[in-house]
Amino acid sequence: MSSTFSGISTALSSLRAQRQGLDVSGQNIANVNTEGYSRQRTEMTSVEGVSNVPTIWAKQDPVGTGVNVGDVSRVRDELLEARVRTEHAHNSYLSGQNATYDSIQNVFKEPSDTGLQERMSTMWSSFQDLANNPGDDATRTAVLQQASAVSTSLNGASTTLGTIFSSARSAAKSQVDDINTTAAEVASLNKGLMQAKIGGLPANELADRRDALVLKLADLAGATATVRDNGAVDVSLFGSTLVSGTAARTMQVNGANTLSDQAANPVSMSFTDNGQPAIVTSGELGSSLETLNSVVPKYAKSLDDVATKMISTVNGIHTAGFDKNGDPGGPFFTGTDAGSIQVAITDPSKVAASDNANGRLDGGNADALGDLATSGSGPDVSYRQLVADLGVTAKSATLKADTQSTITADLDSSHEATSGVSLDEEMSNLLTYQRAYEAAAKLMNTVDQTLNTLINSTGR
Repeated sequence: MSSTFSGISTALSSLRAQRQGLDVSGQNIANVNTEGYSRQRTEMTSVEGVSNVPTIWAKQDPVGTGVNVGDVSRVRDELLEARVRTEHAHNSYLSGQNATYDSIQNVFKEPSDTGLQERMSTMWSSFQDLANNPGDDATRTAVLQQASAVSTSLNGASTTLGTIFSSARSAAKSQVDDINTTAAEVASLNKGLMQAKIGGLPANELADRRDALVLKLADLAGATATVRDNGAVDVSLFGSTLVSGTAARTMQVNGANTLSDQAANPVSMSFTDNGQPAIVTSGELGSSLETLNSVVPKYAKSLDDVATKMISTVNGIHTAGFDKNGDPGGPFFTGTDAGSIQVAITDPSKVAASDNANGRLDGGNADALGDLATSGSGPDVSYRQLVADLGVTAKSATLKADTQSTITADLDSSHEATSGVSLDEEMSNLLTYQRAYEAAAKLMNTVDQTLNTLINSTGR
């Protein structure tokens, strides 16, 4: 049979438990606006009677002896968090790609009055004007000026694409530095969590900080995480370990620093400890690598193809004609690509507008040059294909990024609903714990009065 004083012990355990519940609710309320904070919950368990082992002359007391606070746990959904990390990584990748295509579209600025297409059209029109007036030096000068505007546009577009490449290369380096620093912090927090678990110390806030950093790694590189029984997490990048317990690996960026070197030396990642490749295809870094090795080189090559077509077609016709002095025409453009194309002629009289060598000045060759505007194999066709492909791809990137942003926001809302602090719920908890505390105090007072009556009033 339990002691007469067990009621006081029961009330005392309730006072302690309800007070801890009040403390936990207060902590939740204090961190309602703390980013990454997980709502905490007091886990209470009832205490059994004096003995649950039956004996011959003993009888089990049917009433327990109070309440224990087993743990203060974080309210988390591991499956939801894993999906949040995956969708965040995908969102960062698509947002990065969308930004890249926006930058490339700004390079070409089509359609516009100052874009390359308009300048090529103006150049072809100047050749037609020259065909109508082959002896006019002002018209010849206009041809050279318009051709120079075309070459300058090609040079500028090529330079800007190179700048986009260099910016993405610098961004990749910064992202890798951030990944290395964050991975080291995760490993350090893992150590603290493991020690806290061994010592039975509270570590919920440490775990919140650690999980926020793991989410950051997912944003940066598409990292995934596996929780250990000892409280630590292992972080991986597409099958390769980045963080294992208290140890973190570092990565480095390899490959070309400039767009001109990319084809021969693509940008890649590797682990610094053993030099093995680090595969990253998601997150901000995955987007940077896609920009460096695929997107920018693709449009740079397409632009070079336009310049090469311009050089070969114009020079092919120009060298077949004759200039104002009756001499054979030389190359109209020099260079091999968009970055090097230049007008080779400085003297307007050297423009080969005539298509015969008998000294008669005519505009037949200039007319043939002007007809390149409508040629099915001319540079305009190549350029329009480039712009059309860019427009369709950029539009698709925008739609994908917008859709993924909505999906990610919805998952974040679900995660917040699960792990975030609700002031309404915490206020309700406060009232519940307060009333329970008051009731436990009332119970203790009642038992005290009962014992006082028993001890002081019985037997008189």
